Amino acid sequence: MARTHYECNGGGGPCDHARVPTDFLPPDPYAHAPQDAGRPVFVPPNAPAGGPGRKREGNRAVAALATGAAGLGLLVFSAGTLFVVTLPASIVGWVPGNRAKQADAASDEANVAVIIGIVGTVFGVIAAIVWIVIVAEPE
Repeated sequence: MARTHYECNGGGGPCDHARVPTDFLPPDPYAHAPQDAGRPVFVPPNAPAGGPGRKREGNRAVAALATGAAGLGLLVFSAGTLFVVTLPASIVGWVPGNRAKQADAASDEANVAVIIGIVGTVFGVIAAIVWIVIVAEPE
């Protein structure tokens, strides 16, 4: 009879220790459970319901986020001189972001797009006021 490396006859073979008695081990909680013939299927806990509609709203949120971020970035790098371009870009980031947020309240991209759009709009208005006052100041 062929022995595995876990079997030992006490003669100092591949396994030097004695077998663990079965009454020492805890009971197997799955010993009497029916065995499933198929493979287990993983289902994510937060699977999106709807599918295609959510993808379209997600694209709108990403586009709003990109537009708002570009407007805010351009406002910062131009020191506010391009407020004529950045103010509409921030508004365009804010409005579609708000619509995407209403369609899917759990969308992080939509929430960030709204926040960036609001910040860009406020800073754009401040930059417009500052640059109009600087340019219109009589010498």
